[in-house]
Amino acid sequence: MSKLPDHVGIDFGNHSVKAVELKGVGTATIELVNFGSQRTPHGVINSEDDMHQNQLADAVKTLFSTAKIRNKLVVMALPESSVFTRFLEFPGVKEDELENAVYYQAKEYIPMPIDEVQMSYVPLGFNQEKNAFKVLLVAAPKKVIQTYLNVAEKAGLQPIAIETESVAMGRAMFKSSGMKHVVMLDFGATSTDMSIMLDGQLVFSQSIAIGSDSLTQAVVNKFNFEYQQAEEYKRNYGVVEGILEGKMFTTLSPILDAILNEVRRGIEFYKNKTLAASPSNVLLSGDGALLPGLADYISKNLGVSAILSDPWKNIIVPDKFRNIVTKSASSYSVAIGLSLKDE
Repeated sequence: MSKLPDHVGIDFGNHSVKAVELKGVGTATIELVNFGSQRTPHGVINSEDDMHQNQLADAVKTLFSTAKIRNKLVVMALPESSVFTRFLEFPGVKEDELENAVYYQAKEYIPMPIDEVQMSYVPLGFNQEKNAFKVLLVAAPKKVIQTYLNVAEKAGLQPIAIETESVAMGRAMFKSSGMKHVVMLDFGATSTDMSIMLDGQLVFSQSIAIGSDSLTQAVVNKFNFEYQQAEEYKRNYGVVEGILEGKMFTTLSPILDAILNEVRRGIEFYKNKTLAASPSNVLLSGDGALLPGLADYISKNLGVSAILSDPWKNIIVPDKFRNIVTKSASSYSVAIGLSLKDE
C-alpha cells in the first residue's frame, strides 16, 4: 500500500463533528497541527436528503473555518451502526484463494444484497492449529458511503479514504496505550460502540443501540426537568454513589446496566469465536465517557480495569491547545485514529 499524504480526520457524530490534523504521522514525533469541533444539526447524520447533507456540509465548512484548517484532504469514518463486521476463519484455504473465499462466505453473513454493499477485509494472521487464515470482514451500504462522499464534496473537501469508527478507534488506542488485548467502549449520543482488539488488531465490533441521550432522557423522566437541565445534572453528578441522596445513581444505573449486558454478550461471542480469554482492560472514549463515576461503575460491574482513554498520549500537543485537549481528551479518539491512518 502507498503512504497517504498529510490529511485531516473527520468524525461525524450526532451531537458534533470533530476534525483533527496531525503532522509527522508514521514517525516517532507526531504533532497536533489543528483540531476543532462543531455542533451537528439535528437529524442530518446518515440522511440521504439533499437539504440535510447541505446542512451537514455547512457545519463542516464552519468547523474548518473556525479551526483555521486549510488542508482539504480528509479521511472520514462511517458510523459503526451502519457498518457490518465479522471475524472469519478459512481452514484449508490457500492465500491466493482467500479473496474469493471471503466473498462467497460474506453472502451468508451480510444482512442485505451483496451488490448493495462495499465490502473489504482486513487480514488478521494465520491460525496454525486450524491451518486457517483469519480475517475481519467489513461491509457498508453503498448508499451510506455515497452520503458522506456527497457531504465532503459539498464542503469542498477531497476524501482519500473512508473506514469504520472501530478501526480508527483501535489505531488511536493502540498508539496511545500500547494495549494489545482490550475492550473499547465508545459512548456516543444514540449508541455505544464496542470493539475488541486481540494482539493489537481489531477482531470484533458491534453497535449497541443505547447512548448517552438515553441517560439524559431518564433524568428528564425522573425529575421532570427540561432536557438541557437534565443534561447538566447528568454531566455534573453522573453515577457517583451518595450524590443527591443516590437519586442520580439509581436513575442512571439501569440504563448503564442494559449497555453492560450487551457488552457481556459481545465478550462471550468473541470468546467463542476466537477461543481467547476475556480482556481484563476496558478503554472508554467518546463524549459520553466523560460521565462522572462511569469508569468505576464499569470496573465494578464487569470485574475489569476500566479507564478513560487519552488518545493524545504520545502526540505532541502545542501549549495553545493544551487546556482544550485536557478537558475533552477521550472524545477525539476516532478523529485522531483517522488522522493517524498512514496507508
